[in-house]
Amino acid sequence: MSKNLENLTNRELKAYIKAHWNDESACHAALKILMSRRSENTAKYAYDITDEEMKALFVEKIQSKL
Repeated sequence: MSKNLENLTNRELKAYIKAHWNDESACHAALKILMSRRSENTAKYAYDITDEEMKALFVEKIQSKL
């Protein structure tokens, strides 16, 4: 990895991940940095939720913004 990922903005990190999607170690390193920057107030969702549960979460989130 020639770039110092710590110096990239979140937007740049996301672009880096998209550009290096087939490089597992590069994606992992960039994701690790992104995840470390998230707010403690960020909602945490399970990875194994059903489509119905995901839809309910989206509907709830959308309605809370209205």
